[in-house]
Amino acid sequence: MTNTILSFSLIDAEFRNTGLERSENLAKDLEWFKDQGHNIPEPSDPGVCYAGFLEDLSEKDPQAFICHFYNIYFAHSAGGRMIGKKVAEKILDKKQLEFYKWDGDLPLLLQNVREKLNKVSEGWTREEKNHCLEETDKSFKYSGDILRLILI
Repeated sequence: MTNTILSFSLIDAEFRNTGLERSENLAKDLEWFKDQGHNIPEPSDPGVCYAGFLEDLSEKDPQAFICHFYNIYFAHSAGGRMIGKKVAEKILDKKQLEFYKWDGDLPLLLQNVREKLNKVSEGWTREEKNHCLEETDKSFKYSGDILRLILI
């Protein structure tokens, strides 16, 4: 139990204000789309469900939460940037969305977070590390459910 309490406090301290957060930038992009005459839909079930799931994990299961944290932020900064660039070229008259802009040097931000991830997981048992890795399928499932909304 002590290890779990320690993990929660480290997660809270280490993974806030990393520079990778996207919500403010996403809000700017949504406002831009609205200004262009597009309707912004209400959050749909897959996103609402995943957000609630993540909030629950962040409070109760640090190893599982770290898996989702890693997969989301590192995906947005890697493949997501490439996708964003292609979308901008094809349908946005080359406008770069705010979502794909970071305050600071992205490789340095990622390295800092990677170091924090390593620091947090240093004290984990083999079982806790395996638990983190086993959460990967859920992370991809939830993300895939959200991405499939683009096809609709």
